[in-house]
Amino acid sequence: MNITSYNVTDVGYHYIGLRVLGGLPLADRAEQTRTVSRNVLKYARDKALRLMLPEPRGSFETVGEKVCQELVHFGFAHLVHNQGYELTEAGKSALDLLNTKEHMDLRRAMVRAHVRAYENLRNVLAKHIAVDSIFSPIVETPRVGATDYLVNLLSPTFGGEAETELASVLNALETRTAKKLEDALRQRVLRQTLKTATLSVPLFRSMCDRLVSLRLLNIMKATIEGCEFARSYSPCVLTCPPRDWYHRLDVDLGSGATYVIYLSEPDMQEAQMQQRLLHSLGEAFSQLTPQAGYFDLPGVRDFVCEKLRIPEASFDEGINVLLDRQPCPLTTGLGYERITGRRKPLVRTRDSVQVFNLIRRA
Repeated sequence: MNITSYNVTDVGYHYIGLRVLGGLPLADRAEQTRTVSRNVLKYARDKALRLMLPEPRGSFETVGEKVCQELVHFGFAHLVHNQGYELTEAGKSALDLLNTKEHMDLRRAMVRAHVRAYENLRNVLAKHIAVDSIFSPIVETPRVGATDYLVNLLSPTFGGEAETELASVLNALETRTAKKLEDALRQRVLRQTLKTATLSVPLFRSMCDRLVSLRLLNIMKATIEGCEFARSYSPCVLTCPPRDWYHRLDVDLGSGATYVIYLSEPDMQEAQMQQRLLHSLGEAFSQLTPQAGYFDLPGVRDFVCEKLRIPEASFDEGINVLLDRQPCPLTTGLGYERITGRRKPLVRTRDSVQVFNLIRRA
């Protein structure tokens, strides 16, 4: 089976679905899906508010049904006589993990379910690991007419063939706006990298967001030859884990086939892991450029996650642990104009929720 949903971008939606179906086992299907949609909308709005991002756009009315259908694909739910959804034993076990905050075991169950259910998602993950990175061009509006610039946007993928590929893209493009040009360039990158013309740019973008929420992918900002890219790569490996915080996960695909992946799961409560994080922060501070004494926290996150090959969420957990130390080795700050959907701040929850996107040594 292939994943086709554009608007289920976060595994948190599935956790909402588990809770709703667990709490409304006798309700009819319409009530269940409306409740899931309503709670997903609240989750998305609360998340945007917490991260100081614009309110999410679009309608969430169809999300509830899609989430429930995916829970069926995962084997976590089934439809009872077309009247309503009900959790299976596997779904009840996942809900128990959620309620008892067994986060690592829950993530593993969700990774296993996704990899087993969706062939194209599994292929995208495997391709990221095989090629190391996929460079998705970011087109700047003032430079849409600069040919050399556009060639450079394709160069990380096509090398010496970038100019020929650009000509083909421009010939097929009726209107050269930044958005249409960016989508056309990204589609050509996907076709070259994934060897498929069927995976659209919106679906790939949505799929990557979900893989990030599963801690299977990172998306960092990369600058090459004055061009910006969303560089996606996986902190996971398929064989020979290079560090001691990798854990093997076996996924039964049926018909005797098994998919093996090693998940990057560092424990940021461990003193040795905290020392590794501090050392990598020192390297980041020595190589990045500060402004008014502070470093851009998303930029530091990009550097450290690539250096250690850890998920972005693990970095945030580690920074929060370091900020709890006495004396604290770090100082954080906030610059409102720096926050975007792709350059998310660090969330720190104590007596109240605070966000930071600037960091430096104490």
